[in-house]
Amino acid sequence: MRKLILSLSAVALVAFSACKKETSDSDYTSKSMSATYQRSSADSPTTWNAAPGKIYAEIPFRNSVRFIGSEYKTNPTSLNMFINNYKGKGTYPLYQGSAQQTDSNSVKITVAGRDYTSITGVLHILDDNAEYYIGRFEFTGSNLNDTLMVKYGSFTIAK
Repeated sequence: MRKLILSLSAVALVAFSACKKETSDSDYTSKSMSATYQRSSADSPTTWNAAPGKIYAEIPFRNSVRFIGSEYKTNPTSLNMFINNYKGKGTYPLYQGSAQQTDSNSVKITVAGRDYTSITGVLHILDDNAEYYIGRFEFTGSNLNDTLMVKYGSFTIAK
């Protein structure tokens, strides 16, 4: 009888642990935003990941959406992409702008505390369902001192 009770206790403990792990995995994937950027042709590419608590999407007004991600460690970096006339899945060209309601498909990026302008690129919305926005992006920007190339950008943001 003692062996039966110990066996049942072990099975229950394994089953409980498995259920707990599933919940934490789904929470982890509900918000992510990352990209690889290179500030000039002489620099090595840098991988950027937004802080999970600083990633969100908002609908500032009808038929628009804004995707925002940032991290504020030693080199503050933030990305703000605004899409006007948003229609869900599809490809949207990105331009330099203030990422405000009056701009059409604009992006504002700050890397290591420096703003970049003259931005051109593209945002691909791969999925827009009841739970998530999933997208990919890439663009190029410049300022007085250097050029910024952003590649392999992606996000998954829970609604």
